[in-house]
Amino acid sequence: MKRSRFAPLFGLALALALALALGLWASPGFATKFSPLLADPKFRETDPAPSPDGKWLAFQSNRSGSSQIWIMSTQGGQLRQLTAEPESSQVPGSPKIATRVMTPNWAPDGKSLLFISTRSGPYNIYSSAFEGGEVKPLSNAAGSQRFAVYSPDGSKICFPSSRLAPTSLYGFNLYVMDAKGEIGGPPARRLTFSEGSPGHPVWSYDGKWIAYVAKDFDTTRTVNVGGGMQTKQSAMFSQFRVFKIAAGGGREIKLTGLTVGDPSEDTWPSWSPNGKQIAFGRNSGGKQSLWVVDVTTRMAFVLTADGNCMKPSFSYDGNAIYYTKLIDGKDEDIWVARDFTTAAPAARSRASAKK
Repeated sequence: MKRSRFAPLFGLALALALALALGLWASPGFATKFSPLLADPKFRETDPAPSPDGKWLAFQSNRSGSSQIWIMSTQGGQLRQLTAEPESSQVPGSPKIATRVMTPNWAPDGKSLLFISTRSGPYNIYSSAFEGGEVKPLSNAAGSQRFAVYSPDGSKICFPSSRLAPTSLYGFNLYVMDAKGEIGGPPARRLTFSEGSPGHPVWSYDGKWIAYVAKDFDTTRTVNVGGGMQTKQSAMFSQFRVFKIAAGGGREIKLTGLTVGDPSEDTWPSWSPNGKQIAFGRNSGGKQSLWVVDVTTRMAFVLTADGNCMKPSFSYDGNAIYYTKLIDGKDEDIWVARDFTTAAPAARSRASAKK
């Protein structure tokens, strides 16, 4: 019998209650209500991004026939297509390929959005007004420029780029450029100097920190690659973890994956408005769940347990987390988790911390 996508998450509620009763974690908050916002099996909807005023949700969808950015009210209702990127793009001398459009992110004033497109061939950063219209290119460097996000004051944009290693699978580092972009302004400044291919940066709301994911490895350690063979640990044989770095640069601080030998992998961080937690996706044994890590204690807590949830994004008031839910291994829907607290636990205890 096919499982309904709207089935109540009784297993999750039971698991949460049992964990709290046994004192397995001190609750930094977990949702008590999960509901679908976009759940049409004919279309793939992903990369949810709530607006600063909480009224709108930008997302990626193929409902127009190709990958584009769309906008809808967070209360539901009519959808509006924002971008109209060409269906194919071409690098000179190369065959045409399908254009990819993804990862919308809002300007702090809510008047425009950043997104990534391959309209010119490589992945680059573009900006569109909320009302739509002319699209402005902001980058054109070698390699790929990916998930781009504004600083809280709107003056800077942080993004991962493989410009110094354009042919490398793990050649990314984080860069910061002026809000007007590299094409109309100075070149971006390199922020990280990592061999772990940092990606998906998100600014803390006070502007002091940038969280991101990167491969966590130590070249002094060896790993078993099968057949009795061992090799030095590298980006290929390690997992993505959540890190943070001061917005001006400095030492990288690991926030997840603190247990040696943990085979899980962490992706897509989203900073809570109060600055105390970061939501992220965790892939463990092929099952994808949403987690929250306390930034100070670095204790991580599960938010969903049904194994098909990813790409969390906090609302700007901290009262909701929008996320992508994978249905039957192929369809992607957008859901929202509500009715949870984001207050940090003072210490591990049997009692549930309340906001």
